[in-house]
Amino acid sequence: MIRAARAGEEAQVAALINAINSLDGPPPARPMTVEIVLRDLLCAEPRALLHVAEHEGALVGFATAGFVYDAERQADALMLLDLYVEPGARRRGLARGLMAALARDARRHGAGCLWWGVDEGDDEALLFYRSIGARSEGLFSGEIVEGAALDRLADMA
Repeated sequence: MIRAARAGEEAQVAALINAINSLDGPPPARPMTVEIVLRDLLCAEPRALLHVAEHEGALVGFATAGFVYDAERQADALMLLDLYVEPGARRRGLARGLMAALARDARRHGAGCLWWGVDEGDDEALLFYRSIGARSEGLFSGEIVEGAALDRLADMA
């Protein structure tokens, strides 16, 4: 079952977010907590859309996304931030269901597209994304400015 996350599920959501954030190495320096999930995702004005995948009574996956303006399409785009399904719950259509729920949200909002990046070398994800009709935009490199570099750049303003 794919649905919006509910109050009372903050510990499960935090655990799923920590799982995806630990896929490529040690856990992040600042792990997701119940308090942060309540503050940012399960609140009156959430900072991102949050859908969960439930299987046999347990939360086994989630997707987060947020709307941004896409000048190329002169419309909002729904940007997928995270998509995760626990390894033991994969191949049951849950990731497809999470993406379908986001596509429905995008359409309801009048967004021109659903957009996301893919980690380099994640061939399993690429195969999945092609199976749902996604195509590559061509050469693209995700870039980020954070921490001290963000502070230095902001100080230039």
